[in-house]
Amino acid sequence: MLLRKTTFALPLSLIHSSLSFSHEKLRLSPSGLTPQQKRRSIMILQLDEQIDRQSDKSKYGRGINHISADLNEGDIIAYQDGTWYVDGTEVGNGSPATVRYVLVDTVQIVWTHDCEHGLVYGFDLIVAGNDGQVVSCDASGPIIEKGSIFIIQDEYVQCGPEQILCRIPTVSATKPNWKEFTKQAYVAIADFDPEEEMMRA
Repeated sequence: MLLRKTTFALPLSLIHSSLSFSHEKLRLSPSGLTPQQKRRSIMILQLDEQIDRQSDKSKYGRGINHISADLNEGDIIAYQDGTWYVDGTEVGNGSPATVRYVLVDTVQIVWTHDCEHGLVYGFDLIVAGNDGQVVSCDASGPIIEKGSIFIIQDEYVQCGPEQILCRIPTVSATKPNWKEFTKQAYVAIADFDPEEEMMRA
C-alpha cells in the first residue's frame, strides 16, 4: 500500500511556546521556529497519511488478523455504537447506529483463527475543528478532517472488536493549563467520513 504525503494547516493560535506536537515521524516544538515562521498565520505540516480500516480485506480479517489485534494504547479508533452487525446478525441496543471515537487505554481480547472475543476500553472523545469549536454531527457521527482535534472526555467507555471501524492517525498536542482540551488533545492527520464505513444489514 502506498502512503501519500499529506499537507494541512494549523492555526497559529495552536502554535504557542508551551505547545508541542509529536508523532512517530515528526516532533515539533515552537521554540525551534524562526521569528518569520512565528509571524505566519498558519503552519504547514507534512506527514504520511493512512487510516487503517477493518473493511480493508487486503490487510484485515477475522481472528488474529482483525484490526483489534493491531491496536496499541494511545490509538484513536472509530467504532459503531447503537446497532451494528456480527456475521449479518443485528446486535446492540437497537438504537440508531452512530459512530463514536475513543482513545484506547486497554485491549482485553482473545483471538482465535476465525473470531475475536473481548473488549476495548478507553476514553470517549469529542471532535473539534482546528478553531476549537465542537464539530456538529450528522446522523452517523462527526466527520473527521485533517486538522480536526480529538478532545479527551472523562467518560470511560468500552466496545467490542466487532464494533471497530478504523484506526485514525493523529499527532499528539499538549499544552499546560489548556483547560478546554484537558491538557492533551490529538490532531487528525487524515480524513474520515463515518458514513463510508458504517456497517449495514
